[in-house]
Amino acid sequence: MSSKKRGIASNNSNDGKGNKRKARSRGRGKGRGKDPDSDADLLEVCSLAVDEALRLGASEVEAYASRSRHITAYIESNDLKHVKTNEPLGIGIRVVLNRAVGFASVNTLGVEKVKDAIYTAISIARACPADRYQRLPTNRYRIPTLDGIYDEEVDNLTVEDVARYANDMLSTAKEYDPRVTVDSGLFESSSMEHALCNSNGIEAWERISVISWSIMGMARDNGGSSGSSGMVSNFDVQMGSSHSIKGVDTITTAKEFARNVVSSLNSRKGENFKGTMIVTPNAFLELFKDPIAFAINAFNVQRGASRFARMLGKRVAADAVTIVDDATYIEGIGASSFDREGIAHRRNVIVEKGILKTFIHNMYTASKAGIESTGNAAGGIASPPSIDTTNLIVDGGDVKYEDMIREVKYGIVINRFSGNVNAVDGTFSGVVKGGHMVVNGEVAYPVREMMVAGNIYDALKDISMVSKERRLILDSLLPYIAVDNISFTTG
Repeated sequence: MSSKKRGIASNNSNDGKGNKRKARSRGRGKGRGKDPDSDADLLEVCSLAVDEALRLGASEVEAYASRSRHITAYIESNDLKHVKTNEPLGIGIRVVLNRAVGFASVNTLGVEKVKDAIYTAISIARACPADRYQRLPTNRYRIPTLDGIYDEEVDNLTVEDVARYANDMLSTAKEYDPRVTVDSGLFESSSMEHALCNSNGIEAWERISVISWSIMGMARDNGGSSGSSGMVSNFDVQMGSSHSIKGVDTITTAKEFARNVVSSLNSRKGENFKGTMIVTPNAFLELFKDPIAFAINAFNVQRGASRFARMLGKRVAADAVTIVDDATYIEGIGASSFDREGIAHRRNVIVEKGILKTFIHNMYTASKAGIESTGNAAGGIASPPSIDTTNLIVDGGDVKYEDMIREVKYGIVINRFSGNVNAVDGTFSGVVKGGHMVVNGEVAYPVREMMVAGNIYDALKDISMVSKERRLILDSLLPYIAVDNISFTTG
């Protein structure tokens, strides 16, 4: 064990003084403990790996280990097909040697294999060029414990339990209306334990549980003529997630899915026009999230690929838009106490009232920029840390969704989008899915074969309304938004 003092994040009890307490493997569920790796102390494995790499001459060392358990029930073609279990584990070793970096990983916690990974990482570092921005974080601050992201009961779920949840979701959707057909879906329970140590005094460990579910399909009215495309709805997908069993609600998800596909039956062709695009939270996820995440990623900014490069302090969206990245928001499944480099997670305001406030960084990009990391190092054991969002949150606005509709003279509500979105330049084009025509402030009828095209970065500035209502979708909390000056064409 390294002699340097390391701070600990743990969602179990501690002595209240910040003293280290080993993260013993316990209560991880039924069927565990048969493999020695399943009982190994992750912090101890990481700490020993750090000490060994230092002994072999590394200047700085980071060891990140994880172990997880997943049970997934799959739905296909209106039937529960099979249930799969998976228990991956392993460790990734990153070494800095004379400002050069080497990395290696193994899918085991066995001592000899871990040593092999250390030797490989050091060999790679010796063969790589020096980079003055390569450095690991130091133990400057204690990592606060994030409560509410682990439910021990998730560990106790069985294959039969998971299959029952999936079947309940399937049955609810089919019983809602005989015209509903489920193409695919799943219900998955996951529990994960991860730990990180580095040679600069950081030591962190925690457990996270995540339950997620989704359902996708369409509605088919067999009473219509065989050639009538209006008798087959667009595909719709609905999903949900929770850190605890108490938060599981597959019934509501199934009913919303069924309601959406049935409501899009008897669709009509529209006409070419330029008007308002009302984007639901689901469609926001498909249209806006990836370009925003790409543009605020400091790695993309520093290599000149981001549309937001050289835009700090400038307007990138309408006044009504505030975007936050917040891994401390425990309702989202992106929540955790620390990032992939052992830096405490925090709330980062990215865009405030349309003005770009910051990018998201890991240690490398922060070092190049001469600032502190924002705690957005991401990834697993298989590769060095990258950069990503955690929980992406768009603040709610000052108008109710129903009032937003009343304000639209001519537009389309987009429930889903199927097409291409270029995160670099922002251009998008594709098909409106589950769309409804809005005429003079009223939802008039479902539409089909409507194409939509534009530019995401321009659309952010053309947002005219943001709803008070928001919806949590996995790791994103999103409102409805209205975007003006969007071109729609018939297919």
